Formats: sequence, C-alpha cells, structure tokens
Amino acid sequence: MLGACSMFAFNSIFVKLAAETGLHPYQIAFFRNFFALLIIFPIVMVRTGPTALVPNRPGLLALRGGLNGASMMCWFYAVPLMSITDLTAIGFTGPIWATLLAALILGEKMRLRRWTAIFVGILGALIVVRPGFQEVNSAVYLVLLSSATWGATLIVIRRLTSIEHVDTILVYQALAMALIALGPMLFVWENPTVEGWTYMGILGVLAMGAHSLHVRAFKLQEVSALQPLDFARFPLSAVGAYFLLDEGMSLWTLLGASIVFGAGVYISRREAQVRKAEQAREAEMLAAAQAAKAESEAAPEPQAEPPAPQPALSFDPARRRASRREAFAARSRPGAGGLWGPAPAHLYATAIAEHLAGVRPKRRLTAPAE
Repeated sequence: MLGACSMFAFNSIFVKLAAETGLHPYQIAFFRNFFALLIIFPIVMVRTGPTALVPNRPGLLALRGGLNGASMMCWFYAVPLMSITDLTAIGFTGPIWATLLAALILGEKMRLRRWTAIFVGILGALIVVRPGFQEVNSAVYLVLLSSATWGATLIVIRRLTSIEHVDTILVYQALAMALIALGPMLFVWENPTVEGWTYMGILGVLAMGAHSLHVRAFKLQEVSALQPLDFARFPLSAVGAYFLLDEGMSLWTLLGASIVFGAGVYISRREAQVRKAEQAREAEMLAAAQAAKAESEAAPEPQAEPPAPQPALSFDPARRRASRREAFAARSRPGAGGLWGPAPAHLYATAIAEHLAGVRPKRRLTAPAE
C-alpha cells in the first residue's frame, strides 16, 4: 500500500509536467493507460497465461473500468489548474463519498457517528478550498467529482478482488481506461515532444505499478487497515511538488488535509467493525445450523413396533369334524338352540335330514370353543 501511495503521489506530478509540454490532459490519460497496457499484458501472459483474459464477471469489470476512467479524466483535467497539495487534500474525500454512495445505492444503514465523520470531512475540505476567502475555480468541482467516482470504484474493488484474479483486473482496467480516453483524445491531438513522450512513458510505469500494488493490497488486507497508510500520499506529493514543480504548501492545506484524512480513517475503521460484527453473526448462525444438522444425523432412527401376534388357526380335520358333531348334537337336543338360541321343531327335523343326507353345515363366523 505504501508503494501504491508513492506511485499515485508522483503520478499527479508527472501529469502536470507532461501538461507543461503542451499536451492536453486527455492525450496524457490515453497514453498513460496505453503504455500501462503494453507493460502489463506480456507480464500477465507469462505469469498467468490466457486464462487471465477470461473474466468471471465481465459486467463488474466494465463498471470498475468506467468509474475509474471517469475519475481519471476529471483528475487529469484538474491537475494543471491547481496545486498538487490542494489536489491531494481534496482527493482524500474518496472514503467519505464511498460511505455516502454505499448508503444511497446499497442501502447501508447510517448511524450518527458516520454522519458526524462525513460532516467533519466536508469541513476539512472546505478549510482547504476556503470559499469566500479565495477564488474557487472549476478544478475544485472536478476533483470532487473525481473523488466521488473513486469512492464508487472502491466499493466495486472490494467486491471484485474476491471474484476475479488480480491480473484479470489489471488487464481489463488498463484496457477500459485507454478506450475511455481514446475518443476525447482524438479531438485534442498534439504532436508530443521527446520530453512529453518521456513523461507519458513514466506515467505508464507509475500507473501500472500503483494499480497493481493497490489491488494486491486490497486482496491481502481489509480497507480499514490500509486506509491510514493512504495519508502517505500527502507528504510525498508535497515534497515532490516542492522539488519538481517549485510549489509550496499553506498551513490551511495541511490543517484541512489532516481533518479530511482523520474523518476518512474513522469511517473506514467503523465500516470494518460493522462488517466484522455481521460476519461473526453469520458464522454463529452457520455453526448453529451445522450443529443442529449433525445432531439430527447422529440421533438413532425410531424403530417400528413389532406387530401384535395373531392367534394361530388350527386346520386339524379330525378336530374340526368333532367340533361340528358336538355343535350339531347341541342343536339337535330338544329345547336347545345352540349358538342360535331355541329353535322350532321343523328346524330340528330339517337339520336331522341334512345330516342324514350328508349336507355340510354352513360355515360359522366364529371359531367354536375349544
């Protein structure tokens, strides 16, 4: 992250040096990304191979390239119009814009402490600009717009680094930003001098190195841990501007930059704490669900009760014939009806005739008593 901040700091300085040779900011922006693409493409092909050119989320990559390209175009246009230290100080409003956009677009909840940090950051930016005490030119609005789009880019980068390979992000970023600057560059073309080509070549190296280190830093660590290191851009920009551009820095700029940076660091750390709490709750819920699933799998399955024993049926022919004879004798006795109760005399006569004729009696619905 420190390496990325150093390269970003000198990026603005060399943009201003290239603009002093007579080149338009759009032309500088195009060749900066064109040279960066020429540098990173063969490295990616050797290191990762053609698989780096197959993205998982091309739409998200295009969104990141578009936001970053818009931020770059506004920034480059503002560089020749104001001092590097003021430019860098106002640029620290990026995390503040990222928080506002996350609330408006993603629906994140905004508590009192976040709103307070945002207003404090805006106050710091106003101290740098000091409207009413000095003339505010269009460059200030361009830098604020650049910071807003950069804040949106930070939101996309957080998601993108968990989906895409670092080399895939770098290749498509350089390609998208070069294509964005190509159209406007054609309308403002100026033949570069040797000095101009040199500065744009250095810008390509700085751009590729800065974005490569920046994306890898986000891949390895949370934003809250990296945000304090971002303040290194301010003293590096001030020192570089003093020696290379002969620019000084006012106490108002230093005070405002410190306030803006402090608000940005607080917001980043607060967002990290909220994210950690949400991740802890999700981990607890997942662990509880896994424990309940394991407990249900370990519990023995309920066994079905054995069927009640059924009385065994006897199929002994001799015993059945004896039972029938006993029942017939009981029914044949006068005044006895057997299982059917008392019967008239003609029924006894009929039963005796059927017995003598060999007619089998009707099947009883219940088994005879043993």
